[in-house]
Amino acid sequence: MYKNGEAALDRILELVAKCPKELQEICFKVLLSGYVQIEAGAVKPHAQLEQTKQGLQAEQRSLATEQQIPQAVLTRLKNSAKRLGVTLQKLESLFDFSVDPFTLHAITLPGKKNADKTRNVALLAASRSYLATGTWSADWQEVKSLCVDHSCYDAANHAVNLKKGSNALFKSVESGKPIELSSSGIKEAEKLLKTLSENIAA
Repeated sequence: MYKNGEAALDRILELVAKCPKELQEICFKVLLSGYVQIEAGAVKPHAQLEQTKQGLQAEQRSLATEQQIPQAVLTRLKNSAKRLGVTLQKLESLFDFSVDPFTLHAITLPGKKNADKTRNVALLAASRSYLATGTWSADWQEVKSLCVDHSCYDAANHAVNLKKGSNALFKSVESGKPIELSSSGIKEAEKLLKTLSENIAA
């Protein structure tokens, strides 16, 4: 069937044994697939080795991140990634899971005016809240802090900027109280997550 198949399988098993236990199954699949492709002449050995190396590195990065994420959050992340049609890794990379509670990474916020950016901040804060707790609700102080970070905080008009979207995006906007998203707001928040995820380099 394959030349030196038994020897190749023994070598693959040796290499798999050197991998961390949680990566052994993935390592075995990747190495066996590479061997079969080389035997079939689909790829050159050097190219396959590079593909295998990159594949294992990506899996290790993903596994390391997933181990930092609480199970309930990971489940919501996976479901959201599937619903949005983006990879789990891209959606994960919008957030910093090395801190508790997890936060948004620095991103380029869409919006031409401060009011647009302020409403997008509220959508993102509510998205983070949904992933953390299952509730599409943005904390007032978190929104204010993120607006400061994104240079779109206008002290005199902060509540006004949010209220401009209250009919469509938010159920209500009251200073100091959580900002709960409407069904339209949830759709817009997911659309924003999808756009930001897709803009992340692979």
